[in-house]
Amino acid sequence: MAWNDLAEMAPLLSEAEVRFEKRRRLLGLVLGPLLFVAILLMSPLEHVTPVGMRTLAIFVWVVIWWVTEPLPIPATAFLGLALLVLMGILNVAESFNYWANWVNIFLMGAMIIGHAMSLHGLTQRLAYKMLASKLLGGSPWRLLVAFAIGPAVLSSIMSNVVTAIIFLSIGLGLVKTLRLSRENRYGEALFVCIAWGAGMGGIITPPGSPPNLISIGLLAPTGYRIGFLQWMMVGVPIALLGMVGVLLIIRYVMKPQLDGLQTSSTYVQEQLRRLGPMNAGEKISAVTLAVAIFLWMLPDTAPLFLEGGRQHPVSVWLTRHLDWSVSAIIVATALFLIPVDWKERRFAMTWPEAVKGVEWGTLALIGSALAMGNLIAHRELGLGAFFAAKLADMATGGASHMLIVLISIFFAVALTNLASNVAISSMVGTLALAIGPSAGINPVALVVCAGIASSMAFSLPISTPPNAIVFASGQVRVGTMLRSGTLLSLLMVLIIWLLGFPLAEWVFPWTPAAP
Repeated sequence: MAWNDLAEMAPLLSEAEVRFEKRRRLLGLVLGPLLFVAILLMSPLEHVTPVGMRTLAIFVWVVIWWVTEPLPIPATAFLGLALLVLMGILNVAESFNYWANWVNIFLMGAMIIGHAMSLHGLTQRLAYKMLASKLLGGSPWRLLVAFAIGPAVLSSIMSNVVTAIIFLSIGLGLVKTLRLSRENRYGEALFVCIAWGAGMGGIITPPGSPPNLISIGLLAPTGYRIGFLQWMMVGVPIALLGMVGVLLIIRYVMKPQLDGLQTSSTYVQEQLRRLGPMNAGEKISAVTLAVAIFLWMLPDTAPLFLEGGRQHPVSVWLTRHLDWSVSAIIVATALFLIPVDWKERRFAMTWPEAVKGVEWGTLALIGSALAMGNLIAHRELGLGAFFAAKLADMATGGASHMLIVLISIFFAVALTNLASNVAISSMVGTLALAIGPSAGINPVALVVCAGIASSMAFSLPISTPPNAIVFASGQVRVGTMLRSGTLLSLLMVLIIWLLGFPLAEWVFPWTPAAP
């Protein structure tokens, strides 16, 4: 994930957009500390303790800076952790231990595994293999479908940034081969498919997108464990329906020029020939990925084959000891031990390469998000009770549960188009966890849907790294992304509301606590 300063982004933006960004960041720079001080001077809110008020002040400051970005978002995340200590809410160990939360450990291992695939060329080979399929048959429309599905598949198991870059390089080669001008809407559709596919695929698996892990991490302290396959039971149907929406909008809203355009697999075949046969590094990274996925799914699949299901001793042991983070680190560590060339002592992964593959800013943001989220939901601080009471008032005032769910999902989707999806999933997920039980809404389903909704940012170049990457190619107009992307985001609000939430309620049952 990129955390570029405005000076680095400016060449990609229009003058009006640069002015807007300057004003937005200046406003946030001033507003964050001002509201922090204002909340500290307020009388305590109903149900909220003085410590809870200090927590709320820090939360508001951090969220405003996450949304407006006067500082790089990871820097604000570290500041939030430091403020929790400075204001006497947590001690040093309690605050910064969130940096080593199991979610971050798991994500670090998964990132190293994914980087190995990219480092040795496996991801590029997979992308070219997809595009060289006979199913394409030289059809321009089928090529667009492949450029949507391919990034979706890859981004479900590795960084959407790497996925977008891989398909961008292939797309630029195809544009050159097909001699497509910037005015040709087919080329524009090709690159939009990359960004939207990469974003949609991230919701399929837990490691596919940081908001997924934020949601799972927020629920962990409540004792609710979400399994790898359980998440996929919700993520896959939403992603499939979302991909249908992507293709419909590409075909009938963007209306790329398909008539008279003959695609050729010559370029792709030539690139595959240049890659040659699979090297040792590719084979090793493919096997390690398969082993990692197997281990991540094992605690959920083993009970299906054991008498007694989850009560079987083997199943109990797997659940307690084979945590996703443990499996990810073991498999990632194996990459440092498996030789690519034993004679030269070259291994599948080196530490300098592993460091390049880890998105440290994302880990910082997740650590801070989990700290803030758990404190907001903490019963003794009273913030959760305050938000729950306000939402309960809304519910008793005539708003149905499904309307509250719709508002939560729309809120997440709207904000994630303007700010970091990790920051938004933390904020909305935290509120969902606090207000769900009191409003009689399944909090697990609400948090999961809020996390998924936080990945539905398709409207602006700054909404997600894949959006920014394809926009930087010079092939996509801001107006096209704004109009079509907004429509797709609104469509995803309906899909998550009407399909995702009922499905999540079924997959993640919740029993209200006795009064």
